[in-house]
Amino acid sequence: MAALQQKSRDPDGGNVNDLNFGDEFDPDKPENQGMVFLSNQEVACILEHVKADREKDHRQPPSMMLESLDYVKRNCGVNAMTKIEKFTQSLRSRLEALEHGAAAEKLHKYEIAALFNLIQTDSETSEATELIPSLKRFDSEFIEQQVLEACQKEMEELMI
Repeated sequence: MAALQQKSRDPDGGNVNDLNFGDEFDPDKPENQGMVFLSNQEVACILEHVKADREKDHRQPPSMMLESLDYVKRNCGVNAMTKIEKFTQSLRSRLEALEHGAAAEKLHKYEIAALFNLIQTDSETSEATELIPSLKRFDSEFIEQQVLEACQKEMEELMI
């Protein structure tokens, strides 16, 4: 998170605060088409599937993979992977559909993934914009009443 707050720049000019991720993540490049940013929940689902496949084939998953899985599961707040998969699909769709202002500006894929990682806490607008500085381009009412409310509603449905 410190990297976000320090306006960290990579060698090819990227700046996450401005949603500029450098040449390596340029969405206009053909090799980057279909690129996605994943939340901790989504990474947990993928690693859980890989682990299950390896165990089915009687192969031990690498220890680094198991450590990564433990980390993301700890930060997901829920261990039921089937619930998490449904939750992430539903919330991602809801956040991708949000539009703001006359220009119908949408959330960036990076912002959506970063928001996923905040929703286990009762995040407030100031916290969200501090940890995801690019959200400052939206007014606080949109962030609070549309974005964070959508996150909280999905989180409540997940816990039912």
